[in-house]
Amino acid sequence: MGCGAIGRGLALAVDEGVVGGAELVAIFDQDISNTQDLLKRLKSNPKASNSFENFMATEGMTLVVEAASQEAIRQHGANIVSMGKHLLIMSTGSLLDADLFSELSALTQQTGCRIFVPSGAVGGIDAIRASRHELQEVTLTTRKPPHSLMDTDSANGGTLKDITSATVVFEGSAREAVRRFPSNINVAATISLAGLGPEKTRVRIIADPEAKGNIHEVHAAGRSGVMRFIMENVPHPENPMTSHLAVLSAIETLRSACEGGLRVGA
Repeated sequence: MGCGAIGRGLALAVDEGVVGGAELVAIFDQDISNTQDLLKRLKSNPKASNSFENFMATEGMTLVVEAASQEAIRQHGANIVSMGKHLLIMSTGSLLDADLFSELSALTQQTGCRIFVPSGAVGGIDAIRASRHELQEVTLTTRKPPHSLMDTDSANGGTLKDITSATVVFEGSAREAVRRFPSNINVAATISLAGLGPEKTRVRIIADPEAKGNIHEVHAAGRSGVMRFIMENVPHPENPMTSHLAVLSAIETLRSACEGGLRVGA
């Protein structure tokens, strides 16, 4: 669901057999030209649709991968799970909507379906999750080139491309960060869901013209000790707003969901 840069990467991985046990049966995007462009790159011939209802009617589909937007999850997430489909969510910021989170959680209990959330562009999620009940503070500092950041509160139509030196453009909670930067900071939502929650998880975003990629630094402290993780990620070649690692993480999550056998850190 969603055939932009991230969706294409995931679809191609399944199509090329990178994810054992998975078959690509349908692709969906509101812009039918995106699905048509993707079809040209695939070996298989999945059903292509710009209708959600038609997409969900696909025979044999058991898992839906969202690679569209937070709004797509708000509109369709509950329908997907209520129809008995497992769901992998890339736009994890959507899960900071408390009502939606509760609704999806309840539906998983009713249907037995699972919701998968990749670790995305940051490491250490397993350690944060393991120590979540003993954590006292978690801070994420993200540094990105200004042209790859879109702030919904910006007076310049969201763009920060005119920034000429390293500038802190946001400091606050993960919940507010996700609202302000819905296309850039899903990693903050993932960290908060694994750890202290969206209000207690603090986020600092720096727009830096000298940044060579997307840099995420996590500092977490609690009774179990202190953890520091620094990820210097290469931007995705087709979408600089996200990291290439985010796509690799989603592919690995799919592999874990679709293949049996030993799982390390799951």
